[in-house]
Formats: sequence, structure tokens, C-alpha cells
Amino acid sequence: MKFMKKDYREIEIKGEKELFKLERFVEEICDFHNVNTEYFGNILLASTEAANILFSIASEESGGILKVAFEKNVKGFNFKIRIAGNDKEDGKEFEVEHEIRKHKLAREIYIIKALADEVTISVKGESITMTFYVSSMNYEKSLSRINQLKEYWNKKQTALKK
Repeated sequence: MKFMKKDYREIEIKGEKELFKLERFVEEICDFHNVNTEYFGNILLASTEAANILFSIASEESGGILKVAFEKNVKGFNFKIRIAGNDKEDGKEFEVEHEIRKHKLAREIYIIKALADEVTISVKGESITMTFYVSSMNYEKSLSRINQLKEYWNKKQTALKK
């Protein structure tokens, strides 16, 4: 029986100006695990969009700090991005859902869901967890995602022209 080594890493991002740390973090992980460039792009775009969503709702109390955790497990790669220091009940659980309903975040959530294999938004709205099945990534799934994004952008462009 082959046992998989546990790979867990975590970083902290202080404000949107430090998004480069997230990009470097994702790149180092993908390089280490020999993830192909197409799937690297999916992981990078989805994680960046998730960080932007959380920065947009982060409270002043958290100082605009996000914690990004990576864990490789049997399913694949898990990236959990959460607002730091947001452990108390402060009404944030409704803020993300309310914004999604108002369609302010619909585009970003759609992009994340199209690029990741599983997406979980915490009930309180302080974290987004994305799972990528890197071990089973195949050509058909990649094409399907590309086509979904093309359809979305074509609909968006058509709506803007009207």
C-alpha cells in the first residue's frame, strides 16, 4: 500500500496590494507538483477571484488580512482562503449571500465554480474553499470549462450591446 505524504502550507496576505504573494504561492505549489500550465491557470484565476471577493467584504477589524491554506489530499488540491480574525458572530454570514443575490459577485462566483471542481462558501461568508482534482484532470473537462466560459462571455457581451 502506498501512503501519500501530507503537504500543507499557509500564507497571509495583507491587503490587495499583496496578491502577488498568492500568485507566487500557487505557482510554487503547481511547480512542485508538476501541474500542467492550463490547470495552473485555472487554479490561479479561481484563487485570485476568491481572494478579491473576500477582500471586498473583509471588515476593518480584520485589517484586510486573508489567510490562504493549501492541502494536498486524496481528492486533489484544496485551497482555503479566509478572512483572518473573523471568528466572532458579526452578521457576515448574510453579507456574502446578499451580495450574490444582488448579482454584484455573480460573475466572480461563476468563474470560480467554472474553474474549480468543488467550491464551498462558508455559512458565515468568511471563507471560500476550492478543490481541484489534479490527478484526474483530462482534456474533455478542460474543453468543457473553456466552452462554459466562452458561452458566459458571449452572453455578457451580447447583453452589454443591447
